[in-house]
Amino acid sequence: MSLSPQKPLNIVAVSGGLNNPSKTESLVQAILNELSEATPINVHFIKFSEIAHLLGGAIYRNQLPQRVQDDLAAVEAADALIVGTPVYRASFTGLFKHFFDFVEQTALVDVPVLLAASGGSDRHALVLEHQLRPLFSFFQAQTLPIGVYATDRDFTPEYTIHSELLRDRITLAIARALPILEWAPAKGQRANVIKEKSQQAAQNLGINKQIEQEDVLPSAAVPSLDAAEARLHHKKPKTQVA
Repeated sequence: MSLSPQKPLNIVAVSGGLNNPSKTESLVQAILNELSEATPINVHFIKFSEIAHLLGGAIYRNQLPQRVQDDLAAVEAADALIVGTPVYRASFTGLFKHFFDFVEQTALVDVPVLLAASGGSDRHALVLEHQLRPLFSFFQAQTLPIGVYATDRDFTPEYTIHSELLRDRITLAIARALPILEWAPAKGQRANVIKEKSQQAAQNLGINKQIEQEDVLPSAAVPSLDAAEARLHHKKPKTQVA
């Protein structure tokens, strides 16, 4: 009996690098390459070196060009995200934040996110923890425990990676991510579940628009926590005290 082929993950990669060539794009591409060696993936790569000039000035999502709206819908429908940013003034760029301001805020609940960043020196390495992780925690996404940070000395003058330590870090990040990615039960199916959210966001989402939401957001990708709890912790009958 032959095994059925593994269903590919729909991965959306985002590089906040504004230049071309870009160390951040190179870093994100290396992570994608490592992941593709381990499991089948379909990739939608959003490069700020190509779309940054399209973002400024928009207050509502429907003011953005269709290309950027399609990118936002891809983010919302992804099985998992790989997100990388260069470090500017100890954080990501304003355009990077502006892009994610237009992501529908309940669309990424429980979506795995692998964080990456590049900076001039090791002094900026904590950008993963004090800037990127809080941003995606707001979306109630599942930020993966191992991120990848690279410095200028990890790259050649052509912006390719030459550091074996960085390559080892990428391998470790993917190895730790795989059990979570392979477990995702909605692999390739989130696009249909999330389509209505994206359509509504495209019509009326603005960066200054107040949105009411439930205290605990239902996941579009994961079964209910109650069901998982019942499977993991079988209720034992209570014993009566004499």
